[in-house]
Amino acid sequence: MKCSFSRLLYPKQLEEARDGSYMIALFKPNEKVLDAQGNRLSSIKVVGHFLPTVASVKVDMIGHWKKDARYGLQFEMESYEEIVGSDKRSIVAYLSSGMIPGIGSVLAERIYNTFGAQTLEVLDQNPARIAEVPGISKKKCEKFCSAYMETRSARKLINMLAPFNISAPQAIKLREQLGSDAPALLTQFPYMVFEHDQIDFETADQLAQANGIARNAPERLDAGLLYTLKLAEHDGHLCMHKEAFVRKAVNLLHAPQVTWKGVAQRAFEMIQSGRLILYNDYVYRPIMARAEEEVAAGICDMLKRDKMPYMGDLDDEIDRQQAEMGFTFAQEQRHAIRTALTSPICIISGGPGTGKTSIQRAILNIYKKVFPDSDVVCCAPTGRAARRMEQSTGYPASTIHKALNLTAGELHKLRELQLLEADLVLVDEVSMMDMVTTWCLFNALPPNCRLILVGDADQLPSVGPGAVLNELLASGRLPAVILDKVFRQSEGSLVAENAQRIRHGVSELDFGDDFQFWASADEVQSAQYLMRLYKREVARFGVDNVALLTPFRKKSETGVYSLNAALHDEVNPAVPGKAEIEVGQRVLRVGDKVMQMRNRDFASNGDIGYICTSTQGEDGLLVEVDFGDDRVVAYEDIEALRQLELAYAITIHKSQGSEYPAVVIPVWSGPQMLMTRNLIYTAVTRARACVCLVGVPYVFQQMVDNAMEQKRYSGLCDRIEEIMETL
Repeated sequence: MKCSFSRLLYPKQLEEARDGSYMIALFKPNEKVLDAQGNRLSSIKVVGHFLPTVASVKVDMIGHWKKDARYGLQFEMESYEEIVGSDKRSIVAYLSSGMIPGIGSVLAERIYNTFGAQTLEVLDQNPARIAEVPGISKKKCEKFCSAYMETRSARKLINMLAPFNISAPQAIKLREQLGSDAPALLTQFPYMVFEHDQIDFETADQLAQANGIARNAPERLDAGLLYTLKLAEHDGHLCMHKEAFVRKAVNLLHAPQVTWKGVAQRAFEMIQSGRLILYNDYVYRPIMARAEEEVAAGICDMLKRDKMPYMGDLDDEIDRQQAEMGFTFAQEQRHAIRTALTSPICIISGGPGTGKTSIQRAILNIYKKVFPDSDVVCCAPTGRAARRMEQSTGYPASTIHKALNLTAGELHKLRELQLLEADLVLVDEVSMMDMVTTWCLFNALPPNCRLILVGDADQLPSVGPGAVLNELLASGRLPAVILDKVFRQSEGSLVAENAQRIRHGVSELDFGDDFQFWASADEVQSAQYLMRLYKREVARFGVDNVALLTPFRKKSETGVYSLNAALHDEVNPAVPGKAEIEVGQRVLRVGDKVMQMRNRDFASNGDIGYICTSTQGEDGLLVEVDFGDDRVVAYEDIEALRQLELAYAITIHKSQGSEYPAVVIPVWSGPQMLMTRNLIYTAVTRARACVCLVGVPYVFQQMVDNAMEQKRYSGLCDRIEEIMETL
């Protein structure tokens, strides 16, 4: 569609859109454009990123029409090309249009007089040649080059990637990572797109084929091998056995020219050059090998400390804590406190009701009494877990990332990490810590700092690669206390007792008001019961204090999608005056409970919050989400909103690190990998006061009987043993 810029609607100032943010503008068509009724359009509302805003320059836009329920017909731009003639008048008008700061008609004419009809070609390929123009100072040349390349490279990259279904926000993100040379870099090295976590291998492959890269080219084999490891990391593995690694890479690279021998040879060459790391017949990406190596070394450095500061008579101090707290510690709990306070590093592991919270509070109280001037850092992998830790111990707590001043995914800042100002670091919910997070933590520990790791080894492993807690326990090298006795039962709750039975493989449970099983005949009936029970518990505890936890995401009656769709209008119905916005097939409205599904600035994957603001109009799009810990995060385009999902129902995996007074859990047959003991155990242990199971009793029994856990490939245990044997 050929058209010209008319007026900017959002943002109000052009300068605000130079970073590639979402834009809305009116354009005048330069050709006949008809609406669905056959009426000629005199103006068109265009939405997108990096919209052309120079009125004197015609453009040819590529995109698609869409009908917004509230704002009518819109054209969503995917890419565009400027229509600039090669004659002097056209080029001078283009350069002096205001697109490039500091270029007026006089200077534009001088530029044309220097380069003639090849002006735009010269500027696109080598803008530094602007220095050849008479009267251009070195400073002005640098300013021109920066401004010209900023706008041209961004648009060029968006146009280049649009045919491969790479959105403008993704292209802009790539450009931020690769710099202004991104178009040239991706033309020469197209597989860089997936290496920067923006695009999958298949899309990168399409881009490579379009640039003439052969199916058996070394760079394609390299990319396939690296992507195979990234897929393994997505499944929780740090590494792959060399034979399985090559086999999976061959399957991914599927092509007549690609052979097992050729891929194996390329893998060997990458190992020789250091682009892959081989350890004990297992292959790693270098960053994961380094993380594992340095964590193992950090642990062994702590273990070899032979002297710890004297803590006095700990039995007397524990007795004082008992008196203050109003209950008596069992022997295993006293042992846990003593171990934590006399060891440079230790692990305390146990299920719900075993006293982990009270133990943490006692440890902190005693330590601060003995060392009143010491610095203590308390942290957990998620915001919810940190808030719970703070409430239960009485000491300030934060997420691990916040304590380290890291945004999720900022590994490039690892070298810039400042040492924590801490004499003791206490980490809760350690089962959720992946290897990279653990690596960052160890890099920030100052010398002689104590580290206490608290968690439940029987819960689901971390979402990210690694099984840190289980590997550390398996090594047998770290001081560890396993808490096995449940004490919460005395409070009259069946939750902790039944959780402990599940943990030990016992499916015969006790039932009562706080632990219920609702048998259902089919999945439709299960869904009806789930909704009824969820609404009942919300009426008792409030929407923030109830979780519907399901193993499934996909569109089954008891999956996340279906349950959220059904609950949405029940829990937060549409009413006149309540703002809402359509995001694809979903509707988000003010008051909705939502979850962030990808890491971004100021919001991490798994964060739950509530929509507090939603506006969409000529002033643009703004949705704000309150995540409850002084974070109100703005979402200013549809692409960002696609990262939000309703969170009335969430997966059990996403619930890790959270606790609720009440949880409602479907028990229905599904993929074998989800029908496991640690999955149902994790779900049940999210509850403090009430559990409602809904489904089929024999499925529940099968889950409890199924102790199978997917093995995660990691060498942490071996590396610790290897180092300790040399000490």
